[in-house]
Amino acid sequence: MSLRPLKLAICICFVFGLAACSSSKGNVQTVDPVVSTAPSGMVLGHRQAFIDSATLVRLEIAHGSFLRALALESQSEYQLAEQFMRHAYESDPSSRFLAFSLVELMEMRGASAEALKLAETAKKLKGVETSSQWALLGRLYSESSNLDSALVYYKKAVDSNEQNLRAVYEYALLLEIAHDYDELMKVYATLLPQIGFPQSMMDRELSLLNVAGKDSLMAELLLSAYESNGDAKYLTEHSRLLFKMKKYEDVLLDVERMKTDSLNDSLAMTFMMSAFVELGRNTEALDSLRARYSRGPKDSYVLMKIALLETKLNDRDKAKSDWNKLKEDPEFGADANAMLSSYYWEDGDSSNSLKYMEKAYSLAPSRYGENMATRYASEGHYKKAYAVLDFLLKDRAELDSLAEASKLRENVDLDKVSKVKRSIAFQMAEFHYIYGYVQLVNAEAWERVPTTKAKLDSAFAIRRKAESHFGSSIKLGGETLNLLFSMGANLLALGKVDSSIVVFKKLFAQDPKDAMALNHLGYFLVDLNRNSKEMEWGASLIDSALKLDSDNVAYLDSKGWALYRKGQFEEALKIMEDVEKRAVEVEGMLNQDTSIYSHLAAICDALSLNSRAMNYYKKVLAIDPQNVLAKERTKALEASGKAN
Repeated sequence: MSLRPLKLAICICFVFGLAACSSSKGNVQTVDPVVSTAPSGMVLGHRQAFIDSATLVRLEIAHGSFLRALALESQSEYQLAEQFMRHAYESDPSSRFLAFSLVELMEMRGASAEALKLAETAKKLKGVETSSQWALLGRLYSESSNLDSALVYYKKAVDSNEQNLRAVYEYALLLEIAHDYDELMKVYATLLPQIGFPQSMMDRELSLLNVAGKDSLMAELLLSAYESNGDAKYLTEHSRLLFKMKKYEDVLLDVERMKTDSLNDSLAMTFMMSAFVELGRNTEALDSLRARYSRGPKDSYVLMKIALLETKLNDRDKAKSDWNKLKEDPEFGADANAMLSSYYWEDGDSSNSLKYMEKAYSLAPSRYGENMATRYASEGHYKKAYAVLDFLLKDRAELDSLAEASKLRENVDLDKVSKVKRSIAFQMAEFHYIYGYVQLVNAEAWERVPTTKAKLDSAFAIRRKAESHFGSSIKLGGETLNLLFSMGANLLALGKVDSSIVVFKKLFAQDPKDAMALNHLGYFLVDLNRNSKEMEWGASLIDSALKLDSDNVAYLDSKGWALYRKGQFEEALKIMEDVEKRAVEVEGMLNQDTSIYSHLAAICDALSLNSRAMNYYKKVLAIDPQNVLAKERTKALEASGKAN
């Protein structure tokens, strides 16, 4: 609110009651006892005021000058207006109103220092205190760099009962400078509904509330903005915030508003479905989607959502049917083929699973490259897996080059480019990890018994390449648990035991309860048996793994072997006999791996259970005919005649 309406009010006061409106010595001036004939302290139905002739002349001069100043101001003659206003104030120097009227004109002229000096006098005068006066003081103190005083008077202006929007806005700007964000949020909350929620100010308030973690106030603000101007974006943001706050029932209310306002139907449907799912009302979500799809047109987006929910609800037949309808869709075909690939994989149909994954990869190579590479590796198609990974790395390297080149353009958002480059780096880190992992799978296939020296040499070379990819992955994306495990296991296989221990210790620092890692390193150290201290540590790692998973057959096998290394043969045999019984139920554990039979053979040999030892050595040779130790011990037992 400006001072002008107040000036008009005072003008009216001058016309209808000059003496009553004057603030000179208050509103009542008692007559001099020598001049006056009225009894002192006389009280009638109302108090009567008496003004002497000199005072009356001054007030008439002030009145006339004030009216003349108003007329000149309305004609934009501000310099002359200020002169007449000064004359008016000098004629009635106790008038708070006239003083601030003059201060306002002085401030308009740019004489801020002079205006502030008068304002400091004016603020002490009696009279009506207005929001405009406090705001004027705040503005003058701000211009004189007295930030604390400016904030005090702007707050007075804002807290008054008057709706002084200019004061509120100027106060907000000052609070930004002062970094008083708590007060600024309160000011914006007052100001925004009165000025129609302008975008820039709305964004600032939402940003402040978000940083302060005031989600409920954000939600109220967004809904108020939507109800005020009907802007759909506020309702959308309101719904997203409600999801964050887990107020799913309120999201459904927003969905009804969206339907009423004819917003994007797919957006309303997405919010509705997600809210139903979060509330555990999956059947209602699915029914709503199917009803929407049946009304037509046959929207592939809706069908995709139906298929996803059917997949979530494990309605396999309907899900597979709907994914089949989408497998040629230009937008969702890649996803549909990938889902069908997963279903066939679960059904044990690796051929169809691979076929559908290849289709998904052909439609969206960047998105399904990782899946394609690992699927090829699982089928033993290592060269194809490497080709896919080479493509992915090359593709991301080209994107990184484009992002780097974009820095040279004018007006480029460097923060955004940096985020893009970081995202690309993390993707490349993941691809390098997968590359190394596939190479480990490839190496293990070469090492699987029965093997040959040529195969072992090839495996060693592949592991060296895997080591390089793991290093690149760490450089680009850091040390994840999966990466540390794969890297540590690979170093053990390469014979770099000490380096591997360093890697595993990093892993244990992140996750001391990684049972698989504990057992893997523990078994290797026990089997290697470089020294008693290291072997004991390895045994303790195995014990830690068993505490986490006491029924794991592989961990029990490691425990049996650790007892053997310690010379506790009877205890070792007891555990290994239990392992042998359990291993029958684990595919490939007895007929593809020689570990359990080798351990049993060695333990029985140590206990002079020669016949049993010979039997186990023969089982080892049945799996790995070139096993040197088994051959030697079989011959030795036969030669000694102790095998019978």
